[in-house]
Amino acid sequence: MRVKNIITILLFSIYLFACQNNTDEINYLPSKDASYTGANIEFYLPCGDKIAGTFTYPKNSVQKLPAVILITGSSAHDRDNSKPGNPINSYRPFRQIAEKLSSNGIAVLRLDDRGIGKSAGWHIDNMTTPERADDIREGIQFLKKRIEVDSLRIGLIGLSEGASIAHMIASKNKSIKGLVLLSGIGSTGKEIIEYQIKNGLYDSNDLPKLLKKNKNLEFLYQFDPLKTAGLIQAPVLIINGKTDRRVPYTDAFKLTNAIRANGNNNVELKILPNYNHLLLKESFDGIETGYGRIQSNRIPDEVLKIILDWIINEI
Repeated sequence: MRVKNIITILLFSIYLFACQNNTDEINYLPSKDASYTGANIEFYLPCGDKIAGTFTYPKNSVQKLPAVILITGSSAHDRDNSKPGNPINSYRPFRQIAEKLSSNGIAVLRLDDRGIGKSAGWHIDNMTTPERADDIREGIQFLKKRIEVDSLRIGLIGLSEGASIAHMIASKNKSIKGLVLLSGIGSTGKEIIEYQIKNGLYDSNDLPKLLKKNKNLEFLYQFDPLKTAGLIQAPVLIINGKTDRRVPYTDAFKLTNAIRANGNNNVELKILPNYNHLLLKESFDGIETGYGRIQSNRIPDEVLKIILDWIINEI
């Protein structure tokens, strides 16, 4: 192994350790010299629970802006889609996406999951995917009331389970202008779990106990994403990584075909070689994580550019 690679791995290990042991409160707002601005926000659900997040948008804009809501993956995440207690918890893709979009004319709302961070009330671990979708619907209503936002140009960006939530919403809400589905499933939950068992992420002997204990896993086990994806009429960008061990990259083709089968041909598909479920690039000499070997926990610029260019054109 080359000395340069060894140094890279050591530096990345130190960086991860520092991020994991930093107990200071996270500042979600942009720096003063950023080309965009923002505010930490909160709104209340009909049940009385509070959802907190960060709303970012370009500085000095004189016209109403297109906007997107970022939807986190399964289990507990903060508004940056960082997972508490995860060995790669310095992975903050939604911060990167918000920075990229809000620096280029797009307003972005990213939210702490219920019971996580500054959000309060019923905990996400006790919620099903449709219940999570209801929270995002309230986020859409929040955006429509912002004076900075063009209420007719609101899109959704979902990662993993967040992708399923995005098309659940768009299947019924025809006002959604466009969707970006990142690492989304196109198979039944049962098939996805079988794929994850094959990749050593679940023990098949533990599955009955997990299904009984986790009501959302029980829901997802029966869930068929093609039923709602097939009802989408808005433009869609689908991005999946080819080395994803949690979702077969071929699920992207299933989603694409289901959407097109209902007459919606405005679907763009990107399969990224050597990218994992987190849309991080894998490397044979990188650090081993539960998502494969990586040298960086930041989404590469090439992926962010794909998302930005599509949103500028479609939303």
